Amino acid sequence: MKLQGERWRALVSTVRLGRDEYRVVQPARPLSHAPLYEGYLGVEASVDKASARAIAMAWEFAMRSPRTLVYLPLRQSDRECRWSDGPLLDLVLVHHSLGFRLSKWKQVRAKLKGRPHTVVCQGLQKEPDYERLHHRDNRDLLRGEIVADTVFVVGSRAAFEVGGQELRRLVEDCPRHMHESPGTHCCAEITEDRRHWKWLHVVYCDEHRVHA
Repeated sequence: MKLQGERWRALVSTVRLGRDEYRVVQPARPLSHAPLYEGYLGVEASVDKASARAIAMAWEFAMRSPRTLVYLPLRQSDRECRWSDGPLLDLVLVHHSLGFRLSKWKQVRAKLKGRPHTVVCQGLQKEPDYERLHHRDNRDLLRGEIVADTVFVVGSRAAFEVGGQELRRLVEDCPRHMHESPGTHCCAEITEDRRHWKWLHVVYCDEHRVHA
């Protein structure tokens, strides 16, 4: 399934804290099958087809929205198809240029009152300049931190574009791979600045197991 042109139903909130104002976009409905948790090699999520598509569209929107916090409340997801007994986590995607202080997130989250909005996915087709990204002086790297039961992925547009390619392949290629070879491990591995965090590992989970 191609992502370009798909519609993502969302809620938009504007939260004011003192003199600061924050725009937050989140799914109109919680993702039922996308538990996110700390795993052996970093942060992991297990997703079905619908959740993979929603995460990819949220990622694409975050990539091109430097003034917005994109919030995926995943702590209420079911706990099937996971490999850790640790607590579930939410996910927030944010550009580093926003300068958002993560310590403010609990206050922002408590004030969310979204209004309906529809986002049209413009696609994740552009291949990043990997040669530049792998250069030792490159600073377009993702950074991950866990604050207030939430995984924050922070970076530039160029860094989000790299992760977006992984998610695009997860959505567009994995259903066919899983159909042709049941039991195949199909995932997106989103790497970042390894001085801070290992990776976001998003695993496409067999839907018969998820919905059993």
